[in-house]
Amino acid sequence: MIWENRIKKLAEKYGYREYMIRRYLEIFDEEELYEFLEACEKGLKTTIRVNTIKVRENLLLKRLEERGIVLEKIKWTKYGYTVQKANVPIGATPEYLLGYYFIQNAASMLPPEILFPKNNDIVVDMCAAPGAKTTYLAQLMNNEGTLISIDSSPTRIKALIANIQRMGIKNTIVLKMDARRLYKIGIRFDKILLDAPCTGEGLIPIDPSRKKSRKLKDIKVMSRIQLELLVSAIKSIKNDGIIVYSTCSIAPEENEHVISQALDEFRDEIKLEPININVGKPGLLKFEDYTFDERLKFAKRLYPHTDRTIGFFIAKIRKSG
Repeated sequence: MIWENRIKKLAEKYGYREYMIRRYLEIFDEEELYEFLEACEKGLKTTIRVNTIKVRENLLLKRLEERGIVLEKIKWTKYGYTVQKANVPIGATPEYLLGYYFIQNAASMLPPEILFPKNNDIVVDMCAAPGAKTTYLAQLMNNEGTLISIDSSPTRIKALIANIQRMGIKNTIVLKMDARRLYKIGIRFDKILLDAPCTGEGLIPIDPSRKKSRKLKDIKVMSRIQLELLVSAIKSIKNDGIIVYSTCSIAPEENEHVISQALDEFRDEIKLEPININVGKPGLLKFEDYTFDERLKFAKRLYPHTDRTIGFFIAKIRKSG
C-alpha cells in the first residue's frame, strides 16, 4: 500500500499514467527513477547530423558559427553535434534547406552506424519515413550501392522523398509497401535496418503528451507488429547478413521481448552480437514476469538521464551462414 501511494503521488507530480511509474520501478531503482523523471522534465537540446554528401564538415561548422550557432561535437557519433546556442531557427537556415545537415536525435544516429553499410551492399530501411536513417545510411555508403527505403504511408513517403532529394541522395529506391511482406519479394539483402514503429515512450523528453497518450494495450499491439516486422527481416536477410533493430521506446515488450521471441523462433538461424559503442546500458534480462534470453545483455538502452538522448533501444542480429 505504501508503494502504491508513492506511485500515485509520482504519477500526479510528473503527469504520468500510474501504470507507467509502476513499470519504471521494474527498470530503475528508486533513486534512478527520480533521475529519469527529472531528466524528462528538462527536455533535450537539439542535435544535428552533418551531411558529408553535400558539404565538408569543417565548412558547415564555419558557416553555422558565422550565423551565431554554437555547436558541440557528440563524441560517440561520427557526424553528430549538439546545438548549444542558436540565434536563428535551426530548421530554417539556408544550410538546412540546402541539405547540409539533418535535425536528428543523437540516439537515432546510432543504428545506421552500427549497421555499418558498405559501398557495394544491398541495404533495406524497412520503416524509413521521414528519412533520417535512410539519408544517413546513404551517406555512410558514400551514395553508392543500393538502398531500398520502405514505408506504407503515402503521406510519410512524401516527406521521405522530400528529404532524400534535399540531402542529395542518389542510391535509394523508395517502395510503398507493408514491410511485413518484404520477404515475399524473394531478394536476400546484405543488411537491414528495422527502426520499428513503436509507442514512442522514449520521446517523452521532447513530447510530454506521451505521458498519457498511450495505454498498456497499445504497447502489446505494437509488440505483435514489431515481431512480425522482425520475422520478415530475418527471412529477407542473407546468411551472415546483419539486422539492426531499434525503437524509440523503453517498454520491454517492444524491445527485449520482441528480440527474445525471435531468438526462440529462429534458434539455429540467428544470434545477437555485442554493440561496441561507448554509450548506453545493457538490455534487460528480466521484467515483471518475463525472463529474457541472456544474450539480451548485448543490446543497448539509452536514456535522457544517462546519455542526454531520447529513450532508445538497439539490438544487432546476425543470421548464421
